[in-house]
Amino acid sequence: MENSTETAGATANGNGTQFKELFDGVDDLIQRIADVQSPEIQKIRAKARVALGAARSAVKDSAAHVQRQARQLAQTTDGYVRESPWQVIAAATAIGFLAGLALGRRGSAD
Repeated sequence: MENSTETAGATANGNGTQFKELFDGVDDLIQRIADVQSPEIQKIRAKARVALGAARSAVKDSAAHVQRQARQLAQTTDGYVRESPWQVIAAATAIGFLAGLALGRRGSAD
């Protein structure tokens, strides 16, 4: 069941890349206006730095939470499959049969 954890990690990494690009862009913008001495710009720059720090922290916390949940789900599922393999096989067979019926009826209705 490690694949679900890896999938969740890959998705988080893809989103992490987007956030990193956003954060890098905001950092770049803050640095480009660092020489502007206007009091209003300085206030905005300070607010942007605080917001950027809070956003980075929130993204890291969220990613860690999602990874923990994915690991717990994978472990729970793995434990259930190991304890009750025949029940899992029966459930998978029933789901496959019902999906086949539904697709068969849908195909014949067209």
